Amino acid sequence: MSSVTTKLTAEDVRKAVEQFWAAFLAKSEEELNDFYASGSTVFQVAMSRSEPGRLGAMRRSREYFHPDTRMELKLSPIDVVLCGSDAGVASYTFQFQATGRDVGGKRTAEKLETVRATHVMNRDASGKLRIAHEHFSVPVS
Repeated sequence: MSSVTTKLTAEDVRKAVEQFWAAFLAKSEEELNDFYASGSTVFQVAMSRSEPGRLGAMRRSREYFHPDTRMELKLSPIDVVLCGSDAGVASYTFQFQATGRDVGGKRTAEKLETVRATHVMNRDASGKLRIAHEHFSVPVS
């Protein structure tokens, strides 16, 4: 049972999504990892697999957090559906570009025009919103 007595709002969930991406763009592996609840899952259609959330955070940090990597992100408006007083689902799209990305020792560039994103978030006993499930996909053209 949560020790937090205030009801979760859609704005709380939106802010958590924005903070998640701010941590990613700041290349903060520790902060990014902290967004994921223990037992969380990440599913990325491009990789056709699901993996533990914190493993996904570690993978992203290895791929994108090289000092020479430059990233740009543009978020669409974030739609939120609340699921009770301590959970919510955020759905949105984003555009993403990374230059100087280091994959297997090779320098590459990546540009994604439209990525669909869903974050299922729940508030833990301390009041922090954590990602329970994350899903990213790129529309098929």
